[in-house]
Amino acid sequence: MATLVSLFVVDANSTITRSFDFLSSKGHNIITVSSLDEIIAELETPDQMVASVTLSIPENQTEFEGRIRTIKRQEKAKYIPFIGVLQSGCHADEVCRQPFFHILEEPIDENILLHTIEAAQSDFKRYNALLKEVSSRTSAIGLIKSGSFRLQTLGQAEALTTMLSLACPEPSVVALGLSELLVNAIEHGNLQINYQLKSQLLESGQWEKEITSRLASNTYKDKYVEVVFERLSDRIEITVTDQGDGFDWRKFIECDPSLSTDKHGRGIAIAIAMGFNKLTYNDKGNQVIATINL
Repeated sequence: MATLVSLFVVDANSTITRSFDFLSSKGHNIITVSSLDEIIAELETPDQMVASVTLSIPENQTEFEGRIRTIKRQEKAKYIPFIGVLQSGCHADEVCRQPFFHILEEPIDENILLHTIEAAQSDFKRYNALLKEVSSRTSAIGLIKSGSFRLQTLGQAEALTTMLSLACPEPSVVALGLSELLVNAIEHGNLQINYQLKSQLLESGQWEKEITSRLASNTYKDKYVEVVFERLSDRIEITVTDQGDGFDWRKFIECDPSLSTDKHGRGIAIAIAMGFNKLTYNDKGNQVIATINL
């Protein structure tokens, strides 16, 4: 079984190296490269699996962002969370965060870096488990014409994702996008955890504990997400509706620079990029229709 590793891109001026001993003491296997050009080679190294990449964001962000996007288009890099470290003198509002899982600012707190990497790698493990599950199965429902489903927990979301993605073209691609929509509906919709609170919970390592607590509470335990699947002559539509207050989805669709340091607005970017030809939200923001052209 391949060893999970944390990859760092470091240069002579990097301050990230000061945290390596601390991260190693917490069980992280660290490897380093000195440039972006070396990342792909590490992804192809046998017996290791890169589960996160941490790197500094330079002042010349336009060229840098283009290079990151080129790397992320590689098959082996597509699902790996990238964590950016904003150097002194750089401004967060100048960085489009979509290629990143999260953006940290110097000086870096070691515990926040640890929790951010652990959260990123948890996402990576979830993606890979989902892809493995989809690739190992054949559809038990065939070319489903339509169906309506209700779910409450993240486990139920993953099970439904597997089933519905197998009824779509390119199931492994659809699965990742659909998973993000369902997870967002549960976490941000029904459980009413906004993006600022989620940042705090992830950085403090309390995210999973809070999810479990809210799912069991009287306030949230009866809320559900409704998913409607419909196959039409030229497209598939998957409608996801939660019972939350909605959100201003326009900011995320348009990549609002002011959200550049939110580590989880990335979920919508993934859903857009993975498997769907179009996302259509209602005005309130508690319902989205994901369209797949046939």
